This record gives sequence, structure tokens and C-alpha cells, in this order.
Amino acid sequence: MTRLDMQSIGARLAAAAIVLVAGIAMGDSSAALPLCLLAFLITALPIAARVLTNLTHGSFFDEYLLVLMASIGAFALGSRAEATIVLILFEIGKIAGDIVLLSTYQALPQQHDFMPEKATVVNMKGEQRQVPLADIRLGELVLVHSGERVPIDGVVLRGDGTVDDSVLTGENVPMAVDKNTRVLAGSRYNGSLMLIRVISRYEDCAVRQIRRVQNAAAEHKAALENSAQRNAKRLVPVVIVIAVLAAALPPLFMPGSDMTGWVYRGLTLLIACCPTALALAVPLAFVCGGGRLESEGVHMKGSEAMERTADLRLVVFNKTGTVTNGNLQIKKIYPTQEFSEKNCLALAAAAEQLSQHPIARAIASACQEKLPKIEEFEEFPGRGVRARIGDHVLLVGNRKLMVSRGVKGLPDIDGTVVYIACEGEHIGVIELEDTVRPSAADAIKKIKDQGVERTVLITGDAETPTQRIANAAGIDTVHCGLMPEEKQAKLDFMMRTIPTDGTTAYVGDGVSDIEQLKMADVGVAMGTRGSRYSADAANILITANDLSGLGEAVQVCKTTHGVAMQNLTLLAAIKLVLAVLALIGLAQMWMAVIVDAVLTVLTVFNTTRLLGSKPEISEE
Repeated sequence: MTRLDMQSIGARLAAAAIVLVAGIAMGDSSAALPLCLLAFLITALPIAARVLTNLTHGSFFDEYLLVLMASIGAFALGSRAEATIVLILFEIGKIAGDIVLLSTYQALPQQHDFMPEKATVVNMKGEQRQVPLADIRLGELVLVHSGERVPIDGVVLRGDGTVDDSVLTGENVPMAVDKNTRVLAGSRYNGSLMLIRVISRYEDCAVRQIRRVQNAAAEHKAALENSAQRNAKRLVPVVIVIAVLAAALPPLFMPGSDMTGWVYRGLTLLIACCPTALALAVPLAFVCGGGRLESEGVHMKGSEAMERTADLRLVVFNKTGTVTNGNLQIKKIYPTQEFSEKNCLALAAAAEQLSQHPIARAIASACQEKLPKIEEFEEFPGRGVRARIGDHVLLVGNRKLMVSRGVKGLPDIDGTVVYIACEGEHIGVIELEDTVRPSAADAIKKIKDQGVERTVLITGDAETPTQRIANAAGIDTVHCGLMPEEKQAKLDFMMRTIPTDGTTAYVGDGVSDIEQLKMADVGVAMGTRGSRYSADAANILITANDLSGLGEAVQVCKTTHGVAMQNLTLLAAIKLVLAVLALIGLAQMWMAVIVDAVLTVLTVFNTTRLLGSKPEISEE
């Protein structure tokens, strides 16, 4: 309700209360009944209109119907004052619940449409033009003024200032930017005039990935949420039948019993079983849990993803860019006698310049020479590339590629290595190294503390460096030297053969592991290097390049599921006790209404523990 709605309802309820008090004061006079009837109609007609509106929308059985039936029955039995008091208390309870709910939703991260409609694109002559974000092309130059939102993902070419990307990553400390810093669309920039080179299409930007995950959330509800909402709807007609039987059967089989008293008990049962709090118990828990994670840069694809994450037992990690930083550095170059280190690096970089693989990007970035134009290019996923430059055909890749092409004389070098061949002859080896993310060990320990029984690392790299990384991160098992299709087969095999009583997660960067993200019970895409396809495939998107988000996600999801179950259990127990008290004649209607309103408010406050603090009551 809006503040105006609440004021209008409050005025109507006050008028009804005044008229009711006047009717009660009249005692047995002829004016008492009309006044009590007027007070009843003032409160009952809006609820009756709500019931009719719900009926036209296919939702007839709800708490409004139960309260309306009970109040009409009470008025017909002669409990005129109580019939009106029940309706007044019911609406006061609704207002109180809405105030608390409003404050709760205001405490959640707000997703506003903060992106600009156009960006300022500038050419090499300095000419500027306004371009819709979807029309910006890779490599174009974009100007960003101080105080503006960065319109698209890019690399800084010129500018000195800070960007606040808390709306994306949850990081509250602004990041300093200078030349070669990567900035994300949606970040707010403050500083001198900034020039960036576009590195992602708008559809592939991190902010679009987040929106894609959020928009899909409504279609992916947890089994617990669906079950709770379904049972809450089924409860109303069941309660109506039980109330009718409770009012009709005892007088038939118990001669001399007070029929009016049994009808009153049946009417009280209707109110005692109002499903208002039950309908809130589970959905609100998942909303608050999801809001808590969003504030930390973790975005869930609906409550279904949260429910599955709460039940994780096996987690499989891709190595590069996930457990490691993904910033591969050249450790050493081993040229043959005919070539120098500089020549080997230049040839490898020339061949790899069109590939987007992390190893290819590391080699191309390390070369300071101007790269020649490629005339032919072919990439072999998981193995390497073939390129023709002028009259020379180059092969750059792993041992499998070289052996398949008949290259001989390959040295055995332990580590992450790339072999280089020219015209079928081996000419050198480049050894690269990567570093474990600082947060990896703590994150993996945290998910194990939350019930994950086994962790696995899969990669196409050699065994020795992979095992070293696994040991540093605390990962249990490694599978090395896998081609992309072999990674899928290995994940499928583990999901079918490793005995667990829970779910399996796959954690990757969303660049070359889309199929694995789709295959797992919980696909986790980490970082902002992925495309729109990774957001579609994943269940969880962690925008910060930090594995600690995974540990936080598992912990919050388990807590959220626990709070939802706690709400359901306590509400069901209290409702059952109240229903029994109503049937044995120890509860009255007004008591049942107050209990229902109090339970609704308490459910909200109990659930908001997931946000880290209780909501403040809003004056709006």
C-alpha cells in the first residue's frame, strides 16, 4: 500500500469504529441494529470487492475470503460488534504487515535503470557523435565525463580518477583508474575526462549479464517455494470444508449440543487458518537471501539456484581464470639453436593474435613487436592454432597438436608450455605460469565447512603445475590434460558416479566452458570475461573476480533455506495449535485475527535477519 492508501483505510476504519461504538451505546434500542450494520458494511464491502476482484483473476480462495465468510457468519449469529471488530483488526494487521514489508524491500539492493541511452564515440580526428549503446563496435573510442556512468566495458587509454562499481561487484571502495585499467559498464566515474577503448559488445557487458540473470529469476523457483505457495492455496478450500463439518456434524451426532456455539467455532477456525503468514514465509526468505548476495556482487537465477546451492556436496573448478588469476605470464622461452628468444616470441604472438584463449592473449600481450598480418588462421580448441604468415605456416600449441601434425624433436618441459613449429619443424617452447587467487584457499575451506564433501580441479594443463595449484588452494582431486569435450565427459562421469546426497556445482569463467555450466546442477560463472551465453547457461553469476563470493553464496543459501524451513515449521505448529483451540472453543475470532497479524510481522522480522539487520519502519 502507498501512504495515501493507508491514510484512506485508516480513516475508513476510524469511521467504522465510531459508528460501531455509537451502535453499542444504543443498547437494545431500534437504532442499534442499523448503526452496527452500517459499521459492518463500511469494513466488509471493500473486502468483498477484493474477493470479487480476485475471483475475476482466478484467485478466489485466499485469506480475504476466509475473513469475509467468518465475519458475515458472526454478524448473522448476532455477534455484530465482534464481526466488525474482526474486520477492523484484520485490516490493521494488513497495514502493519505492509509497513514492515515495505521497509524490508527498501533495505534490499535497488536495481534501477541506471544505464545511459547513448555514449559519446570519438574518432581519430577528434570528431564526436552520440551512438546508442547497442551500436557501439569493438575497438571504438568512447569518452566518459566525470560523474557519468561508464556506458560500455572498456580499457582506459587516458584519464585519471576513480570508478565506483559497487552496483555491479558489491565493492564499496572506489577503484583508482589510469592507463590500461579495465572499467565496467554501469560504474560511476569521477575524475578527468576519460577515454576508453571498447573491449565488449553491449550485449556481452557485465551489467547485461546481471540483468539477464535477474530477469530469468521468476522462471526458476525453488521446489520448497512452489510447494509452500501451492499448499497455501490448497489450504483455504480444505479449511472451509473442515469448518463446515465442524459446525454441522456435532449438533447432528450430539443431541442437545449448542448448534450456535459449534457454528461459531467453525467460523473461528476459518480465521485461525488464514494463510497470510504462510504465503510469505518461503518467498520472502529467498528474496532477502538473494538481496544479501546481490549487495556482495553475487547474482542468483531465482530461488531454485539458491535451493540447489544450499545442498552442494561436489564442486568442480575450471583452473585458469577461476582458481588462478588467469593473468598468465611468460616464465621462460626455450629456443632452438637457429632461433632467438625474441624470434620465438614474435612468431608465436603473430600466430596467436586472433585467438581469445588466455594463453594466446598472454603471449600476444608479451610481444612488443608490431605483429604481421595473418593470411590464414585455424584454431583447434584445447590444442592450439595454425596460421600462415607470408610464405610460412606456423603451429603454436600443446604437444597433442604437434604430434598430430608430425612435428618431432619436442623437448619434455614440465609446466604450462606452448610449442612453436615453423614449416613442420620445432623451433622453440614458451613456458608460462599463473598464480593462485589469494581468496581461493579460504573460499574452498569455507564451502567445505558448509558441507561440500569433495572438490575437483579440471584443466587442459600439465599435471605438475596443476597439482601445485590444487595443493595451494586445498582442492582434493585433479584431472589434467583434458580437451574441452573431455572436460564435459569428465564432469558428466563425476556427476553420475561420485556418491553424494546433494548437488554438483561447476565453477568457470564463462569463456570456454558454457556446456559445463549448463550440465552442472549449479553452474557458477565467475568474473566479467564471459559473454551473454555464460549468463544464460549459469545459475549463479559472481561479478567480482574473487572466489570468496562462492563461499559467501553457499553460506547465505544454506542460511536462507534454514530460515525458510524455520518459518514454515513454526507457523504450521502455531496455526495447528490455534486451530485446535478454535475447535474446542478456547479461541475467539478477534484473538485469531490478532495472532495472524502478529505472526505475519514476526515472520518478516525473522526473515530480515538474512539482510544482516532488521528493517527500520518507514514513515512513507
